[in-house]
Amino acid sequence: MRPVLRTLGLLGSLAVPAAALAGGYNQTYLVPAIKECPGPASCVPREFESSYTFDAIILRSPKGKYLRSGKPSLILDVRGVRDATHALVNDSLTLIVSSGRVSLPTLGTFPDDSSLTQVAPQSVPLRNGRAKFPYKTPPIPNGIITNGSSVEVRDPQGHRLAVIGSQSKP
Repeated sequence: MRPVLRTLGLLGSLAVPAAALAGGYNQTYLVPAIKECPGPASCVPREFESSYTFDAIILRSPKGKYLRSGKPSLILDVRGVRDATHALVNDSLTLIVSSGRVSLPTLGTFPDDSSLTQVAPQSVPLRNGRAKFPYKTPPIPNGIITNGSSVEVRDPQGHRLAVIGSQSKP
C-alpha cells in the first residue's frame, strides 16, 4: 500500500506544476507569411515571403484581463526552423511587436507613429531550429490601453517568416 501511495504522490506532484503552467497562458499558432500578390488576378502558385520553413511557432500570452508585473507578456516557442536546404537553423530570428495605438489616462492618446510607443525588435537565438523566448514588457504606468498590437517573426535575412493568422489542414 505504501509504494502505491508514494507512486500516486509522485505522479500527482509531477502533474500539478504542468497543469498550473498550462493554465497560465493562451496559445496562438503563427502561420507562414505569404507574399503580396500585385493582382488583379490571383498569383499561382502561392509564394511565401521567406525561404525558411518551420514546424510550429507558438505565441503564448498571459490569460487574464491585465498584464502581470514582472512576468513575461509574451513567450515565443519556436520549433523546427529550417533553411532552404532543409537544415535546422543555428542563427537568430527577429521578433517584432508593434504596440498599436497607445493611450494613458493622464497624457491622452499618442499619435500612431509616435517614437514613444515604438518597441525595439528582439533577437531570438535559435539552436537546432528551436527557441523559447520570453518577452517582458517594460514597466508601464497603470491605466495604459493599447489597441491593435501585432506580432511578426522575421527570418535571419529579414523576411517575414511567421505572422498571426489562421490556416486549415493541408
